[in-house]
Amino acid sequence: MNGLVTNYIYPEIIMLNLEQQCERQADLELPSFSIVYETENLSSVELENIYHSLASLATQEISPEQANEFLIVDSGNAPAEVIEDLCSRYPWITVEKSPGISYYTAKMQGATLATGEIIVYCDSDCTYGKTWLRDMLVAFAENPEVDVVAGETSTPVRNVYELAIAMHYFFPRFSGRKKLYKSNSYFLNNVAFRRNFLLKNPIPSSLPLYRGNCVVHAYELFKIKGHKIWKNPHSRTLHEPPTPSFSFWRYLLKGRDRLVREYLLSELEENKEMADCSQLLGDSNFLQNKKFSIFASTIFKAKPFKWKQIRSVLKEDRRRLFLFPLAIPIMLWFELLHTIGIVIAFFQPDLLPKLYYNIEGEPSGSVQELKV
Repeated sequence: MNGLVTNYIYPEIIMLNLEQQCERQADLELPSFSIVYETENLSSVELENIYHSLASLATQEISPEQANEFLIVDSGNAPAEVIEDLCSRYPWITVEKSPGISYYTAKMQGATLATGEIIVYCDSDCTYGKTWLRDMLVAFAENPEVDVVAGETSTPVRNVYELAIAMHYFFPRFSGRKKLYKSNSYFLNNVAFRRNFLLKNPIPSSLPLYRGNCVVHAYELFKIKGHKIWKNPHSRTLHEPPTPSFSFWRYLLKGRDRLVREYLLSELEENKEMADCSQLLGDSNFLQNKKFSIFASTIFKAKPFKWKQIRSVLKEDRRRLFLFPLAIPIMLWFELLHTIGIVIAFFQPDLLPKLYYNIEGEPSGSVQELKV
């Protein structure tokens, strides 16, 4: 792109002292691994993104061919001819067809089918830096006690809309750190687990959320069970922004999920002995004395401007200051949708998912009903 709009920053994530890293890692024995990939996210971006995503994975320093499996759990969001074309381009792909499967169910189904010691998760709407996979696996090889390693996920900035997304969406900017650091969260588009650990601590797939199961899972691992989640700042991923048309639904559902997630986390705090957090269903008896206070707290925490994130975006490229005024009304629109989603969820928590699935034609069973 020319002018004031920032170039696509994919070269940034290919990065940093590769020769020194390779020398240090040359004699390191890496664990066996399986890569689990999905197509469900293609409902929110352009179909061509799966080609960009797989191209970035095909050029990894550690080839996907070295994986025990590169498993695509296909929900049906990619046309059959596209899947066939991808399999012909990349013969290391194995496809597991599961029409209508939800995002989180696909992730855990992949872990169950895979055989590698490490389960590496990536998504069809993301592109990955050349050393992404190596850096992820090295973290496990160098730290045998580590069970979860997440990378850093951010979004590109190529126009005003994407500038607003970068400043307001839930993906932060790259931290610039050099070493592994502890975190209380991860994104399922850029994370790896030891398989045995994951099967003992599965990602809940039946929560009454559109997205956010991994937030509840991370909370359970970190806050309730005391496990450590590590972030590797070298494993960088760029997530394609939602299309402008999908952002309407994404922010409504994001607000709805924000409130429901607070219900679930509050319930989880009161039931720490619960063996599986997928049992959380927002029970009405539990919520009757807390529902309004949780709603009020959630509304109070809402922020139209995330100043720390905004400063980080502007610091990356000072020319974005000229576009910032144009991004402000877009961010305010995002925050309005988010707040409307919270308010609707307070009165009718299942309304927005049902409307979305009815209009978009996705399976209504993807989100469990909330019992409030």
